[in-house]
Amino acid sequence: MTALRPDSSSWSLPKPINENSLQALNLPNCIKALLIRRGFESIKVVNEFLSPNELPDPEEHFPDLRKAINRLKMAFKKGQKVAICGDYDADGMTSTALLINTLKAIKFDVTAAIPNRIEEGYGLNSTMVKRLHTKGIRLIITVDNGISAYEAINDANKLDIDVIVTDHHEIKEKVPTIYALIHPHKTSHDSPFRYMAGVGVAYILASTLAKEFKSYSAVKNSLDLFCIGTIADMAPLIGVNRTLLIQGLKQIHETECAGLKSLYKISGLTERKITAEDIGFKIAPRINAVGRLADPDLILKLLVEKDIEKSMQMATQCDIFNNERKLISKNIETEVISLLETDKNNITPFILIAQSHWHEGVIGLVASRIMNKYIRPTAILTVAKNGKFRGSVRSPAGFSVIKSLEKCSDYLDSYGGHKAAGGFIVKPENISQIHNLLNSIAKKWLAENGNSLLLKPDSYLELKEIDWSLWKSLEKLEPFGIGNPKPLFWSRKCKIIKESKLRGGHLKLLLSQKDIMIEGIYWDSNISENLPKYLDIIFNVSINYWAKQKKLQLEIKSIRKSTEKVTIKKSGRTYKCFIKEGKEVVIQNQEQKEISFSTHAPYSPKFDSNLSKNAYSKRLIEDAKIALGIVC
Repeated sequence: MTALRPDSSSWSLPKPINENSLQALNLPNCIKALLIRRGFESIKVVNEFLSPNELPDPEEHFPDLRKAINRLKMAFKKGQKVAICGDYDADGMTSTALLINTLKAIKFDVTAAIPNRIEEGYGLNSTMVKRLHTKGIRLIITVDNGISAYEAINDANKLDIDVIVTDHHEIKEKVPTIYALIHPHKTSHDSPFRYMAGVGVAYILASTLAKEFKSYSAVKNSLDLFCIGTIADMAPLIGVNRTLLIQGLKQIHETECAGLKSLYKISGLTERKITAEDIGFKIAPRINAVGRLADPDLILKLLVEKDIEKSMQMATQCDIFNNERKLISKNIETEVISLLETDKNNITPFILIAQSHWHEGVIGLVASRIMNKYIRPTAILTVAKNGKFRGSVRSPAGFSVIKSLEKCSDYLDSYGGHKAAGGFIVKPENISQIHNLLNSIAKKWLAENGNSLLLKPDSYLELKEIDWSLWKSLEKLEPFGIGNPKPLFWSRKCKIIKESKLRGGHLKLLLSQKDIMIEGIYWDSNISENLPKYLDIIFNVSINYWAKQKKLQLEIKSIRKSTEKVTIKKSGRTYKCFIKEGKEVVIQNQEQKEISFSTHAPYSPKFDSNLSKNAYSKRLIEDAKIALGIVC
């Protein structure tokens, strides 16, 4: 058999833990170990996580919320026209639809104003403000944008138009004069509202307004839209986000929104409960594709449409755009990889590639794919309408995009974003300068962090433990996403019974361990030729839905050749550990000296009792138990 081609990941196995703190929990040991490693140190904290408390009063957390509500009440009383200015991505579109639906249900005179990505760029702009003024608009509410719309809001103030900004993007030093600002970063650092996406802030405004008007039916579909936008925008699933998602995902498959029903049908999601993963990989891309390639008004019309036949026609259009988006993205990705691989030994610490013919709407997607492939911060640039270059940036965990762009601000016309993603506008003559700056920042970061994807499984799991009982326990931890990642397990000595290479570079494996067999899928695998007979694997547990049937499967994230002897590195020393005759663990140092202990609790050491009390030896034994999969 040939050796595995090295993939882009390195492994960091779990650290030993004290399992006693959660011993009384009625959960599998692997999940208790996972919770402890994620910082849950008491049963009380775990129970609060599994069953979050009711939401606190948002008015106690958002200083300007009452001011915004009172301004809306005045607009209602005077019959003033209100405009909702959103953004063209899933977060912005769900935010806009949520507020449009709520205000219309309360009988406000409300209209939507969405910028065209290609023609007008991102967010509220002066042209939009002037256009809205000619239509008699007296109040603008921004959703998922506005905090950086300095010039546009100044123009609105001059035209006697009040602006309520609901946003979640970085607050810069220069803030426009806003009538009311509802922003998660205006809450305290320990506020459960701190990490809301744009749709979350819109939901807070809408639900508070509905309560004020005693019109609770006005927000009947709002929680569904909240779920879509929050997950699509990859907001941390903690605090209020987690609380509302737990509520929303229980009912989202029963939505009364015709547009969402149609999106479910076109995505093949009508026969079962909808998960956060379904939203992230099936629903959100179809929404985002429209904003990337076409007029985003299509999505807004879809999400406010009440006729199921009309909404189905629009959902079909979304699907067509999504397929087109996939093709365009793949072609650009192939071109980028080709350019990089021509000199693959000299790929820069910060990947930055610009071509004038690339589609502006998909460069962020391509940047994400390239970043994941090379594990380096990546910017993909293309020419914008004004002859300048528009760039989209994605970064590995730990590298801050927004801080890096701030250091280049002297050479940028504009920029924005957050830690993991961002965008900027730059003159062609300044591209070289910003690339040099970004390279120096990334070079230092790569020296400290390496250029491989570090995988940290939560706990060890044998194949015999993977059943529907385990799945029910895993469901209690949902929803999964940023801040609450999907549980990552690892297992040893999995025998390959069958392997199949699928189109697209995917690999399907039938694996066996102690006479238990289960299928696994390795998406976008980096495997060359044949595999060794036995593998160690890192994986998620998921459900495979096929022909109206479902079965558990592994989603494999990384593999390595399984060996009888496992290497442990500790305090600059290297040890080999292995299981002898199925009942004894042996640890060898570099001089071939050995210590051993039983493979079963209480793991009695079979060496000098004084040595067994040695703190270093105790830690070494604990590490060996983890490395050999004896404990979770």
